[in-house]
Formats: sequence, C-alpha cells, structure tokens
Amino acid sequence: MSEETNTQEAPATESENNEPQVSLADFSATLQVIDACTQRGAFRGEELSSVGQLRDRISAFVQHHAPSKEEGEAEEATEEVVEEVAEETAE
Repeated sequence: MSEETNTQEAPATESENNEPQVSLADFSATLQVIDACTQRGAFRGEELSSVGQLRDRISAFVQHHAPSKEEGEAEEATEEVVEEVAEETAE
C-alpha cells in the first residue's frame, strides 16, 4: 500500500521571517538624531563634514522616497516626522 502524506507549508510567521525592516520614518528619525547631536555639541570639528554629508544623503533619500503628494505637502510631511522624532529624542 502506498502512503500519502499531506505536507502543507505553514505561512511564514514574523518570528520565522527575520529580515530586517527599515522605513522612511526610521531614516527621518536618524536625521533628527544627527540634528540633536549636532545642536548638543556631540561631534568634534573634524567630524562635522562627514556627518553633514551623511545627513544630506539621508535627507535626499527620504525626500526622494516620500509618498508622492504635491511637492509642498510631501516636504511638510517629512519635516513633521522629523520634528516629532526630535521632540521624542529631546525628552
């Protein structure tokens, strides 16, 4: 007699899918952390140029990948997220 086995794969759960996720909000938070650290004097003078270049690249990425709305609205939304994260970081 042949034996049939029913092998159904269960859908991947969150614990099985360990792929890291990064969102635009995470990048916006990074911008805010850089701004807060700069305002508080956390960087030495010789580090400022590389930190500034990194901040510019992240900012450009966020602006480029922001959901397509009218340009003014998209920039305002990005700035609002950055400001909200800044307030949370400052606390």
